[in-house]
Amino acid sequence: MSAAEPSYLYKLIPSTAPVREPLPDQLPVSEIDLKSGFVHLSTALQVPNTLKIFFKDEPLVYVLRIPYGRVARDIRFEDPEGRVCGPRPEEGLFPVSLGNAASITSKINL
Repeated sequence: MSAAEPSYLYKLIPSTAPVREPLPDQLPVSEIDLKSGFVHLSTALQVPNTLKIFFKDEPLVYVLRIPYGRVARDIRFEDPEGRVCGPRPEEGLFPVSLGNAASITSKINL
């Protein structure tokens, strides 16, 4: 990552995802994160286009703000391949979790 680390990372969750009652103490692993083997996160700069590209049909999206310091040691920044949404070079590197998705979601307390 560059010298300027983000203060926060963001996890976008569609409102159509089932909401458990009562709310869990930690974020459950989403189906897409399980399939990918990592947690999909965004920086503040990336959130608007991620919403437009991947959540355009969602009526409402929850945006979880995660303090970067809480997960920094489990995050690396990668250049997106652009196979799904095309290149997005103006948005910089994307944060992805190291290890399995469950390990990082256990650090994201709701």
